[in-house]
Parts: sequence; structure tokens; C-alpha cells
Amino acid sequence: MPSRFSPLRRTVRDSSIEESFRILRSNVEVALVNLEPPIAIVTSAYPGEGKTWTVVGLARALAGAGRRVVLVDLDLRKPGVHSALLIPNEIGVSDVLLGKRALDECLQYVEFDSVAGPGRGLYVVTTGKGVTEPAELLGTNRTVRLLEGLAEQADVVLIDTPPVLPVADTLIIGRMVAGAVLVVEARKTSIPAVHRSVEQLTRNQTRILGVVVNKSTERG
Repeated sequence: MPSRFSPLRRTVRDSSIEESFRILRSNVEVALVNLEPPIAIVTSAYPGEGKTWTVVGLARALAGAGRRVVLVDLDLRKPGVHSALLIPNEIGVSDVLLGKRALDECLQYVEFDSVAGPGRGLYVVTTGKGVTEPAELLGTNRTVRLLEGLAEQADVVLIDTPPVLPVADTLIIGRMVAGAVLVVEARKTSIPAVHRSVEQLTRNQTRILGVVVNKSTERG
């Protein structure tokens, strides 16, 4: 799996957070058993509910367990993965889908502690340059081929997608994957918004793999 190399220069060292992501990792792996392709989207009802932070943490937890993980930022409207990981975003998904770059040119290997083994670890494809009609671009066969190609190279493919309710992008992508993880923020995301998000995803034939409650104060 060729790639450009980017060291992860900043990490969060919080044992309770890391343990939460290990639990999430285990739950997602169980949910993906016997499902094809091994691709999961991570989304939310609305912006600002922690989906990007969650998908990055989940990707690191999976890679830290020795999995070969590809994290793809398909939030072409408001990309955040490159900022969260402190990596470049000059080229990426949009360039591949527009036929301007090969996929291998856009893969970045992100190094961090606890990952060992040839071909293992975390690979990232950022969004690349902005596009004027994200939904139309994502709805092409090129997106299907892109995800199929990544699934053949990885143990797990994770995708950061736009929020479900404001735009159609995630519903388009949801048809191409095994299922979705929905992130909600405690005391912010309304119950009706959660219900509408789940309804839209399931109506779109997207399996719900789980719901993550972000910023919860519950313990135990």
C-alpha cells in the first residue's frame, strides 16, 4: 500500500478517553463481522457533535490493535480530518474522483505510538480541493470503485461523512458501505434529531452499527 508519510505530532493522552475508544473499537469490529464490504461511515445529525473527533479516535484505536485501517474524509463540505491529524490536504478524494490523481498518490501513512508491523497502521485520504457539487460527485460510480479498492487493501475502512440531516451526501455514501455509526452529543443533540437521523439512514438501507454518545458524564 504505497503512501506519503506523515508523523502524528500531537496525541491525546487520557486513559479514560483511550479506554472509551478501545470499547468502541471492539463494538465496531463485532458489528462488522460477516458484513461486506468492511466499511463504516461515522456521522452525526448536525455539525459540531464530534463525529470527526470520534472517527479519528476510532481509527487510531483500530490501528493501535494491529489493524490495517484506511480513514477517508468524505465531508467535502467541511473537511476536518486533516486538521485533527495535522496532515496536509493539498490532494485527496476530490482529485481521485475527478480523475486528476491516482489513489496511491493521495494515501498518507500516519505514524503514532503503539503501531507495529509491516503494512499495518493508519492510512488517510483527505478531501483534497473543494468542489462545487459534492453530492453529485459522490454519487458517481467512481466513488463505488474508490471504496471497493480501499476495502481490498484494508482490514477496516472508516469514512467521515457530513451530518445526516442538513445534506444528502451521507445518504448517498451510506448505500455503498456496511453500516453507519451515529455520533450524538449529550445535552445538545435532541431526541427527535436522533430519531430522524436513524430513520433517514435506515430508510436509505443503511445499517446502524451503533450510536456513540459524545461528552457524556456517565461512568461505570
